[in-house]
Amino acid sequence: MNTTKLAGNFLLPISLLIFSLTAFSCSADLEDKVVGNWQGYDFLFQKTEGPDIVVTINGGLEQHLRSKLILSDNGTFQKLVGEYDNGKGTWVVEEDKLITTNENGEKLIYTLLKVTDKELMTLHEVDLKTPDGTLKGKIILSYTR
Repeated sequence: MNTTKLAGNFLLPISLLIFSLTAFSCSADLEDKVVGNWQGYDFLFQKTEGPDIVVTINGGLEQHLRSKLILSDNGTFQKLVGEYDNGKGTWVVEEDKLITTNENGEKLIYTLLKVTDKELMTLHEVDLKTPDGTLKGKIILSYTR
C-alpha cells in the first residue's frame, strides 16, 4: 500500500477540520499551551512534487519518533533526535503559526493544527534536494507530552 498516496487523500480534509477546531484560540493562549517538552509520536508526509523516495520518507518517520521538541517559556527551543542536538534557536507564536528561527537565522514556519495540554500537531512545507530531484510536500508532525 502506498501510504504517501493514502495520506494525500485524507490530509487536506483532516487538516481543515483540525484547523477549524483550533483556530478560535488566540496567540497568547496558544503560546502558553505550546511551552514544554514534546515527544514525537506520529509523522505524515504528503508529496506534492518530485521523485518517490520511500527511504527518505521512512527515515523522516524514524527520526521524528525519536525526537523531542523543547519549547521554553523564555522563547528558546531545542530539537533533539535521541540524545543528539538537531537544532536550537528562538520561537514565537503568531496567530496560528509557530515560527522557529535557528542559530543560523533560518526560519521554519509551522501551522498549528492542534494544541492541547497533551498533544501538539503541526504542518509545514518541505523542499528537499535529492540526487533524484527536488522532493516537495507537506509534513504533519504530532507530539505528545
